Amino acid sequence: MRRVSKVVGVLAVTVLACAIGLLALLYFYTSDLPAVSQLSSFKGVSEPETQLRPCDGTEQTIPVVAREKLGRYTVASLIAAEGKPDARSPFVALFFPSEGQHVVPYQVQLARSLMCTKRSELNRQFQELRLANAINRRFDQQDLLTIYLNRVYLGPDIYGIEAAAKRYLGKDASDLTLEESAAIVAMIRSPRVYSPLLHPDRAAQQRNSILDEMAVERSVSRADADRAKAAQIHFLE
Repeated sequence: MRRVSKVVGVLAVTVLACAIGLLALLYFYTSDLPAVSQLSSFKGVSEPETQLRPCDGTEQTIPVVAREKLGRYTVASLIAAEGKPDARSPFVALFFPSEGQHVVPYQVQLARSLMCTKRSELNRQFQELRLANAINRRFDQQDLLTIYLNRVYLGPDIYGIEAAAKRYLGKDASDLTLEESAAIVAMIRSPRVYSPLLHPDRAAQQRNSILDEMAVERSVSRADADRAKAAQIHFLE
């Protein structure tokens, strides 16, 4: 009996030591996170422009729009393309442990856009997920979508859906059609690889994939998705 108690005691001490070590490791990897408050200016509710500091060290003035001016289909296109729960990192459960919580690719990308220093892979995953959790707790889902779409990189010196709509199509984001919204959102994964100007066939394939997913999710009808896939889009050179 005494031997069993001793084994249990050793196990308890070991578990406690491991827990303390894990907490110390988490603190080490996540103690220097950037402030999420800087994202508030990208909600587009007060000023039509805001300052963005990309990782190249420059500072740019970019247009931002409120949620209702993102375009009728833009948010649905983004959710279809980048809105599936992300379980690729083994550390997701540490920062999103609740059953109702999950992290999706655009949330991680938003966190990544705030961190410009070079880090190891392990460090990067900890930092991104910890910051994504902080962002998720500060902003509701609609604000997150708006902030992301207002600052996402969509080509050289092109940040945000409003700037992209003007550069590629010569119109406001609020006027984007279904096929145009899907085409711009298709560039998010890689603006160069899926550029409709550089690689029109590849860009159309990615756009059509998003439209198909939108039909599956019933954010648009199958008929509307098929019409959008067949539509010709005239991009500005």
